[in-house]
Amino acid sequence: MAILGKLIREKNDCINFRSGDVLGDVIIEKDYLQLRTYAKGDLEREDGSKQNIQFDKKMAKEFRAFLNEFIDGK
Repeated sequence: MAILGKLIREKNDCINFRSGDVLGDVIIEKDYLQLRTYAKGDLEREDGSKQNIQFDKKMAKEFRAFLNEFIDGK
């Protein structure tokens, strides 16, 4: 398991959207949180995890600040 060590706020980049549903799941333990996403169309999670990220509490708090910025529209 590799814990996220640094987040950088990109301001000069765009999101490359692709149509289709992607399934994600979250695992929460005492000291860590993991977010996994699966391949587009793999709604049963049968083809294995394609991307995952693990947060410790410090990085989760830092990411929460980015989420709040996004949600609040700042």
